[in-house]
Formats: sequence, structure tokens, C-alpha cells
Amino acid sequence: MSAFRRALAGELAHLWRDRFDLALLTLVPLICLVVMGGMLSQGSPRGLGVVVVDQDRSVASRSIVRAIGAVDALTVVDSVSSLAEGFAAIRRERAIAVVVLPSGLGGTRTPATPSAIEVFYQTAFLSTGALTSALLQSTIAADLVRQAPADAGLAGVSLLRVPLPGVQVTLLGNPSASLEWYLGLLIGPAILHLLIAVTSAASLGRELEGGSMGPWALRVGSPAMAAAGRLLPHVVIGTLWLCLWLLWLTLGQGFEFTGAIGLVAIGGLLLFIATAAISTLLIVLTGEVATSLSASVIYAGSALAYSGASLPITGGIAVARIWSAILPLTHYVTLEMDQTIGVNTAVWAKKAAILMLAGLVAGGGATVLLRRQARKAA
Repeated sequence: MSAFRRALAGELAHLWRDRFDLALLTLVPLICLVVMGGMLSQGSPRGLGVVVVDQDRSVASRSIVRAIGAVDALTVVDSVSSLAEGFAAIRRERAIAVVVLPSGLGGTRTPATPSAIEVFYQTAFLSTGALTSALLQSTIAADLVRQAPADAGLAGVSLLRVPLPGVQVTLLGNPSASLEWYLGLLIGPAILHLLIAVTSAASLGRELEGGSMGPWALRVGSPAMAAAGRLLPHVVIGTLWLCLWLLWLTLGQGFEFTGAIGLVAIGGLLLFIATAAISTLLIVLTGEVATSLSASVIYAGSALAYSGASLPITGGIAVARIWSAILPLTHYVTLEMDQTIGVNTAVWAKKAAILMLAGLVAGGGATVLLRRQARKAA
């Protein structure tokens, strides 16, 4: 029997005997994904509070207020007479934004310098504040365009006016601006990435003797193939969980990849292969399970923050940009998000090649070190 098959059979037998290690690959990801799915369910924003300061009190201003209230994600929580009252509502957390409709908005004469409609929004909660601001701008602009013919003066003459070009904004990849879709694509793979990093390191760590993998490498004869067989169940189980999570988001929750979901799953497989290879390298380098697990938690646990999907990396300090480029999750997240808009297969192949390279470099380095330790143990 080859070293690969012996190691694979041994790891499967161990997982069957050790209920704790088996639970780390089955029960723990199930609990994490179910809890996360529950928290993110119905993740499209609703009820974002808006306070209106209506200084015009005209048909036009009331039309704008009705248009804002008709948007599912927005709720007009109050109409006040001063900006100070609007800011007070924000400080009491009743609202995220204040809209000021100035006097003269509904007049039939256009002043030389028309009064501007002002939107103030809360930036302490940057994502919801920015979304509220964007929704308000598009809603108000659409309603003003709709009112324009009626405000033009003579009805017959208004028909002769050349219409101004409109602006239409279409969201690609996440048309409903759903936080469930966005965060689900990020957090699910990140949790599994961390889990596989930890379980892979713990699995190989069982073979440490005196801080070295040399005796094990000498015993199995082909350490690279034995390590691959040892970690194959972890990679396969992680990939299966990722596929189930993607099916939950698409078939269960109704979201959709414009590109190919199969390419996302293949990318996940490459990510977990790279993750297992890095865990192997860490175990061989450190010779300690605790240190390897700590390093795995540091690099895999912080990977999402440095992926550029949640916090901006472009324009950051060089250390952050280099660390982001090294982490395999960064390239998987880009690969995954690219498929939400259906990018060219050649672009996907570049990110897939980077993930393959990460696995080859880490695995190759671990193999060299394992062989060196085996020679010392001989």
C-alpha cells in the first residue's frame, strides 16, 4: 500500500475513533454556518430612519416626502421644522439621515441660484449611512425629474422642452444591496479557511516527536505523499461545507452568481489545499502544536480583514498591502466576488493560478524540510 493510501486510511480511522476531531470537521462548521445564516437572513436593509426638515411646505416637497417613504429600505420617522431637531433625532439614534427641503422648492419661477436640497447622514455607521445617502439622492432626483413638466409653466410649452438626459444606476453582482449575500460570500469561506488551518495543523501535530517530524517522515518513507493523504479528508470536508454554503445562499436564499458557481467551488478547493499546505509548513517549522495553532489563528483569523473586501487596502501602508497579497484568502475572495458579476474565465484563471502557487510553495517548502528532518532522524 502506498504512503498516500496508508496515511489516508489512518486519518479516516482516527476521525472515526476520535469524536472530538470528527466534531471539529462536522458539528463545529455546521453550528457556525447555521448561526451565521440565521444572523444574516433577510439581510437587505430595511427601516433606515430619515428625518425631513420641510421648509417649503409645498406640493413638491410633500411629493418628495411621499417618494422617500415609498422606498422599502427607508422610513420617514419624523418631519421637523429645524435642522437642529433633525440632528437631535440622529443623536437619539432615531434616524440615520436628515433631508432639508429648502423654501422655494415648489415655486414656478426658477431663481438665479436655486436652493439645494441637503442630505446629512451618519458616518459612524459608514455602510448604512452611505447606503441611506445613495438611496435618498436617487429617490429625490427621480421625483424632481417626474415633477419637472408640471413646474415648467404652460402645459403646451412644456411639451416642447428638450428633456435632460437622466442618470440610471444599476447595481451589478448584488442588485438588492443585500448584506446577507455580501457578508455570506465573505464570512462563510473565512470561517472554513480558519477551521481547516487549525484541524490540519492539529492532525499533523500528532506525529511530532521531540519537536520534529523527522521520525514520522522516516517511518512513512514518502512524507509529501503521506502528508497529502493525511490532510485530504480535511480539504474534502471543507470543500463540501463550502459547496453546501454556496447552495444555501443561491438555491435556499435566492441569490445568484452571474458567473459560474462551479468556478467558485474549484477556487474553494484550491484555497483549502493551500491552507493545508501552509499548516504543514508551520508544523514542520515550529515543531510545536500550540505555536502552529497560534500562527494559524493569526494569519487565517485576520485574513478577511486584510482581504480588501471589508477594509480598504489600496493606498494603505506597504506592510498591509504585502501581507494582503501573501494571504490566499485575499485571492479567493477576489475570485469569488468576480463570479458575482461573471468576469472573463481568463481573469478567474489568474487568481486560481495564484492559489495553486500558494499551495505549491508552502507544500514544496514543507517537503524539503520534512526530508531534511528525516535524514537527521535516520
